[in-house]
Amino acid sequence: MKKATAVIAVILVLCCMLSACNKAESLTGTWSYNEEGYSISLIFNEDGTGKIYALGGLLTVEYTYKVDGNTIIFHELEQEVLGSTPYTFSIDGDKMSLTGGGDVMVFTKEK
Repeated sequence: MKKATAVIAVILVLCCMLSACNKAESLTGTWSYNEEGYSISLIFNEDGTGKIYALGGLLTVEYTYKVDGNTIIFHELEQEVLGSTPYTFSIDGDKMSLTGGGDVMVFTKEK
């Protein structure tokens, strides 16, 4: 379960997209991560809210987020899965790299 928590945290960071105009706006949508038997979906809404779905839907986390440059900070609404670690992100096309706690995860934006 520790691995799943770390994966979820890194996934959240990867969901933040870089944009020349508005970085938070470019995050809007659903981002997916599938590796090592883990599947995670990050949903970023335009209003600064979002959800994480992991472990086949067994784990769902609602959050708010703020973007500052290439850093994203999540605030969970009901659980403490993500902690307060700031995550850094970069976006290249439909791929987002999310880094937090020394782990890097690459998400793909769903169309």
